[in-house]
Amino acid sequence: MPASRFAMLCARLVLASLPAQAGDWPPPDSGEAAAKIAFSPAWAATLRGVRSFGQLQDAAGAKGRITEIVRDGDSPHAVFRWTGAGNSGQMRALLYEGGDFGAVITLPGQPDIVLNDFDAFICASCAPPVNSCGRRPSWVPHDLHWDVFDCGCTLTAPQSLNSPPCP
Repeated sequence: MPASRFAMLCARLVLASLPAQAGDWPPPDSGEAAAKIAFSPAWAATLRGVRSFGQLQDAAGAKGRITEIVRDGDSPHAVFRWTGAGNSGQMRALLYEGGDFGAVITLPGQPDIVLNDFDAFICASCAPPVNSCGRRPSWVPHDLHWDVFDCGCTLTAPQSLNSPPCP
């Protein structure tokens, strides 16, 4: 292989390995806030084990509407919102720049349902109730203590979105 082709190949490999540029973030906003599915504990249970944000969007039947973009700090993310069909509840998801996500489903008169792509799934209103912390999310620094006693404070984001607030 000629030296110039080898240099060109090396340059392409280096460029391909670089992190996404600012043009790839934030994601585009589809404005699709109305889910095609009614939110319920039974529907939420089908989300257990969802590994990608695209799977979450597909399950809701809509891409979601971006309501906030946080570019500062250690965990840049976009906040997406959906309303369940028939006003059956709300879902708020944080999509991190690296592709990880956490979501909170709020149903009228029921405790929040919380999940993320690290196998966390907390649903007191599911049958049977589920309280699984999953693996340590990417947004929890490794120098921070993290176990089943405080994972509920960090399942969706560096700060809790759950009620009541964490200590």
